[in-house]
Amino acid sequence: MNDMLKKGFFLGLGAASYGREKVQTYLDDLVTKGKITPREADEWKEEMIQRGSAQSNSWNSQAKNSFENRAESMGIATKRDIDRLEQKLDAIEKAMHRPDDQ
Repeated sequence: MNDMLKKGFFLGLGAASYGREKVQTYLDDLVTKGKITPREADEWKEEMIQRGSAQSNSWNSQAKNSFENRAESMGIATKRDIDRLEQKLDAIEKAMHRPDDQ
């Protein structure tokens, strides 16, 4: 599973790099042909990067949720499960160490 995640990560990284180069080449071509100004090219590039980042964040969130659902269905404790248990243990420990109201 770990190897599969690495391959997916590097595939995504390569695609992003390739996509960024293609966008830059396309924008440079438009500037050379006089269809847009260099400033417009920079603005478009920045907008595309922001959209790509937002999409990446969305995919990461979906992947995390998917992983958590799979872990739950397999009976594997998630960080959230462990955090809840730690909070319960803390509450029990505090209750045990509290002086009696006698």
